Amino acid sequence: MASFTLPAEPPVAIDRHRDYAEAFAALVASARRTLLLAEDDFRLADLGSRAVCDGLWTFFVGGGELKLLAWRSGYLASAAPRFMQLRDRFGHRMQLMRVAEDDGTSAQGLAIADGQHYLKRHHADWPHATLGSNPADVALLQQQFDALWASAQPESAWNRLYI
Repeated sequence: MASFTLPAEPPVAIDRHRDYAEAFAALVASARRTLLLAEDDFRLADLGSRAVCDGLWTFFVGGGELKLLAWRSGYLASAAPRFMQLRDRFGHRMQLMRVAEDDGTSAQGLAIADGQHYLKRHHADWPHATLGSNPADVALLQQQFDALWASAQPESAWNRLYI
């Protein structure tokens, strides 16, 4: 079983699904102030897992702010009940957006914790990724996230109707 610690310098290469999910959980657990997450649908990152949601709970209780981008909303809306419970409880600390289908960008995983650590998945369908802490890489990934954020829109599938 792989164990990931931050900072990760030199960057750590990741090639297996389980390692990607563990690195994602480690990155989330390391965040204190800001967390930027972008994924196709967060299935590979296992955003609905107990480990990730426990890390998010601690992050939100400590005052952290989350910005989340997804290309598809189905997994979070229907298969990640722990995450949706966190959204219900800490919605004031989250901004959830969906990348427009006609945006022209391909879905790749990207996570940045506190502007210091990153996890970058290089292809939408494979867990091949890099976990690192290089400031120049973080700055470039931050720019990519900001560009996606500017073209994103709210997603109604993540809102619950309380009737």
